[in-house]
Amino acid sequence: MISQQVNLLAQVFKVKINHMRIVKSGVYRLISTDGKQHCLKKMSYTLRRLRWMDQVLRRIRRQGFTNIAWRNPFEQSGRHLYAIRPRGGTPYILTPWINGRSPSPTSQKDIKVCAATLARFHLASRKALLPRSGALNMLRKWPSLLQAREALLKKQINKAKRNGHGSPMDRLLQVHGDSLLQRSQEALRILRRSNYKAMCKEAVDSGTLCHGDSGPKNFVLTPSGTYMIDFETLRFDLRAYDLFRMIRLSCKNKGWKLSTARSVLDGYQSVSKLERSDIELIKVWLQFPNKAFKLLSRYDRSKAEGKRKIEKGLEKVIADERHIISFLHKLSQYV
Repeated sequence: MISQQVNLLAQVFKVKINHMRIVKSGVYRLISTDGKQHCLKKMSYTLRRLRWMDQVLRRIRRQGFTNIAWRNPFEQSGRHLYAIRPRGGTPYILTPWINGRSPSPTSQKDIKVCAATLARFHLASRKALLPRSGALNMLRKWPSLLQAREALLKKQINKAKRNGHGSPMDRLLQVHGDSLLQRSQEALRILRRSNYKAMCKEAVDSGTLCHGDSGPKNFVLTPSGTYMIDFETLRFDLRAYDLFRMIRLSCKNKGWKLSTARSVLDGYQSVSKLERSDIELIKVWLQFPNKAFKLLSRYDRSKAEGKRKIEKGLEKVIADERHIISFLHKLSQYV
């Protein structure tokens, strides 16, 4: 059954729907009467940011990197960037639905192909003259961002130590809090000793673009090539951040195997050479306990059921990342 809201949004894009499937909240797979498949997606961003994404992705396409799931303004369904419900609200975009399969994090071949595609995306962004207005710009912001996250970790861990054995979270942080802080301190130490400032200056001049969430789930393998999807996290940032995301999202829950990280780096370097400084900056983000920070940042404002889920989530994260220090030592040897 096709909902009235989806039908009204599709009409803005001049698409007549034959079939609709809900993929997840705010995301729909549409099949039009002419047999074409589309993805209708809610975008909780300002129109200024959305227009920036559109300008950037269209310019990258003109540089020859065409394997992106984004609108084609020369097609009828792509003439409008967004649609908004009649009574206003959040905009929706319509992009092509890419038929293919998701890469497997356990397949070195799949991971190498995705990493090579990511490298081509980065190179195309450097060749394009990218607009700045409306962009999310994370260049030069890592130190202040990580310092603020470390401050929250310290606050929560110190509070847990004062609370005795009041809650499962208190007990978790009393046992594991110091090791989380050691990881955050080491990450900031690596960042201070790195060439981060110089690399940011170079990136400002070259306009380095990052996908921002470059895990395997945001690539689609097809007979005609590997496509990138879901660009709402698009930003100006160093390529090391995208490589960190790909390594983390490929390795987590898989025992942190060095062979997986090597597949990412080897695949990327089959297209674009990495430097020692890139590896050091990848290590900054892998070292920092970001997942623990994200869970703890929601804890105090959560209700009882939410707190129990966060406690279980943190326990799982600590177990999943117990091998990350030895993994990082091995990653250093890759250079």
